[in-house]
Amino acid sequence: MFLKNALTALLIGSLMAGGAAAAKDLRVASNTTFPPFEFVNTQTQEITGFEMDLIREMGKRAGYDVKIINMGFDGIIPAVLSGSVDVGASGFSVTEERKKRVLFLDSFYKSGLTVLINKKDEGKIKGFADLKGKKLAVQIGTTAAQKAKEIEDAKITTFNNAGEAILELGMGGADAVINDKPVTSYILTQQPKLAAKTVHLPELLSADDFAMLVKKDNKALADELNAALKAMQADGAYKQLYKKWFGEEL
Repeated sequence: MFLKNALTALLIGSLMAGGAAAAKDLRVASNTTFPPFEFVNTQTQEITGFEMDLIREMGKRAGYDVKIINMGFDGIIPAVLSGSVDVGASGFSVTEERKKRVLFLDSFYKSGLTVLINKKDEGKIKGFADLKGKKLAVQIGTTAAQKAKEIEDAKITTFNNAGEAILELGMGGADAVINDKPVTSYILTQQPKLAAKTVHLPELLSADDFAMLVKKDNKALADELNAALKAMQADGAYKQLYKKWFGEEL
């Protein structure tokens, strides 16, 4: 009888342990050089940011243990398509071209492209119409890079992240940087010396929806994460994260 009871207790303990560890890993690929959406805190070495906080909470609510995997921006969609990761979360703009390859979740942010120039060119470059034939710095694989290709006679240099493109501008290697407005604004608040040498032009081109993405045949995961996002928007958790990272009410 003792042996039988011991075996029963062992079986129950194993089942309880299995239930406690039931949360599945959600592998999320991100290029963590896109503040304030995703970046590495240089003091703690923690991957943080608005989108990172968002996907961690969405994953938690959907019953997942979120694992962030840092990789190059242009490698994220191929990684999702191959199945080596489950989600791409890296400030992706929703485009018709990308829709052909992946399934976007519901949009979590609306952005747009702006131009950053050197202060010496203020008055000479007033917006996108004045970029013809100019040296442009952009982040590879982004909608900014795509827009740059549409500008006549532009000399385009691509970089792994927006910060490198803006640094190139500051060193005089480019006439302008095309980038997402909130990212450029955040970088300039963190780099006051660079901000003093540059001008962030007010013209806003397009209104891009930012959304995370999954493999086209992974609708079940998309539905789970969309439900979690809707719940966050309904209970105020989304608004709290927005104010934390953008310093203003939604």
